[in-house]
Amino acid sequence: MFQKENKNKAEKNKTDRTARRAAPVRAASAASSSPPGRPRRILDYRAHRRFPESSSPYRQLQLLLRGSMPLLRQKGGGLAYRFRSFFSKLSARARERTPKHRLIQTAVFLTAGLVLVFYTAFQVLYTTATTLSFEGQALGAVASEEEAQAAVRQVESSISQVLGSSYTLEPDKVSYSTGLTFRSALVEESDLEEALSDSLRVVAHGYALYVNGEFLGATQTKGAMEELLDQVSAGFRNENTISIDFVEGVEIRECDLPVEEFTNLADVALLINSEKDGEVTYTVEQGDCWSVIAEDHNMTSKELLALNPGYDIDKLQIGDELLISNAVPYLTVRATQMEYYEEDIPYEIEYQDDNTMWEGDTKIISKGAYGKSNTVAKVSYEGVTEIEREIISQDIFQEPVTEIQARGTKERPSWAPTGSFRWPTSGSITSRYGYRNIFGGKSFHGGVDIANSYGTDIVAADGGTVIHAGWMGSFGYLVQIDHGNGYVTYYGHNSKILVSVGDKVYKGQHIAEMGSTGRSTGNHCHFEVRYNGERQNPMNYLP
Repeated sequence: MFQKENKNKAEKNKTDRTARRAAPVRAASAASSSPPGRPRRILDYRAHRRFPESSSPYRQLQLLLRGSMPLLRQKGGGLAYRFRSFFSKLSARARERTPKHRLIQTAVFLTAGLVLVFYTAFQVLYTTATTLSFEGQALGAVASEEEAQAAVRQVESSISQVLGSSYTLEPDKVSYSTGLTFRSALVEESDLEEALSDSLRVVAHGYALYVNGEFLGATQTKGAMEELLDQVSAGFRNENTISIDFVEGVEIRECDLPVEEFTNLADVALLINSEKDGEVTYTVEQGDCWSVIAEDHNMTSKELLALNPGYDIDKLQIGDELLISNAVPYLTVRATQMEYYEEDIPYEIEYQDDNTMWEGDTKIISKGAYGKSNTVAKVSYEGVTEIEREIISQDIFQEPVTEIQARGTKERPSWAPTGSFRWPTSGSITSRYGYRNIFGGKSFHGGVDIANSYGTDIVAADGGTVIHAGWMGSFGYLVQIDHGNGYVTYYGHNSKILVSVGDKVYKGQHIAEMGSTGRSTGNHCHFEVRYNGERQNPMNYLP
């Protein structure tokens, strides 16, 4: 009965599918037989098949996947069914086994797992390594004895290079031991080398100071040398300092050195603040005199003469080189700074001709005055010596006042004073200006004694008028010349006088002959210079 009903349903479904297929055909026939005058609707192939298409690749892929979904669901359902059947059979077989078998299986599985865990942990925590020892003290462990021996050879090579000679460790002081070691205890080969080098204390890593290539000292403290150099230059630094450096070439080298070359930092500081052998000279220029040169270099004339034995301090020549010092500093600080100060502005001199005055003579009519300015300058020093000054700006707040001077145009006679003195005679200086011991007592000597043979010519030191020519007590035969500018010169102990009072004499004129008259112990000329009646040191006036 059921079979018959199923057969009828199948036939009915077949009839329905046939009717659906025929419907489009009939519709197409009806369209083709449409009345004349109306547009015919022509169904193309795509409309006939009812298949949506697109020229877009993305849309085509989407349509392909959508059309494949029924097949994929069918295949996936079958595959899932097979997996479920397989696992159901496995479960059924497991349930058929006895509890004893399951217990044994579990125990075996756990035992194997524990063995694997312990083996893995052992491999992770431990390894076979070689420990290097020096004089019985372990220094570190590395992967192999070859690696430890390589570290020893490297240390020996490094020390040999620093010392400049071959260095080898004593074999009985080094030992190697191989065994199980924690992996965490292994060290790098470089760390082992450093530990061995520290134990040997033959060379060490440090920082050496060199000045112009000369080694001054070394320390193992990083940055210590830089701090020391900062302390040396600190005394030359202020709020106006622009830059500060050293004249000499200063270098700090990071290097390995023999341990005996490392020094106390205080000793290095003492050395660089001291002086070393080296000559400092000065070249004589026009207008220089011995005492001024000595004073400019913070010396006495006697100290300058001790450095330059054999020099005649009264007869310096332009271009002469004088030794100023036998020592120079290890380090000379060069500092540049801004300076702000009030400065005098020189005044100009305006001359007015005067035919009542001799040529070359001048007289102030109205005195000049310096101006004032606030000055900003960039100044460079080497030590305490200024080497350069650059004026940046000047703000004048007081203008200078021009000085007016009368200038002579009258022809100068031969006997007119020139304003400078020459030596009155030739010979050797036997007594200088100042206090001296004579005849058992201490007395003041107001001039300079120039000794030579009897009858040596004595000449006028400058032009002027003779105001005395004759005997004068201890001076013996004396000549006095008034030079008309406040200066009077004395020439004593003469054997013969060749001029008279009132005579006009010119510079270099023969006025007397040398002798030993008056209070004298030998032939010489006693020469004095007095200004406004006050005795002066003649050496300050003679060339």
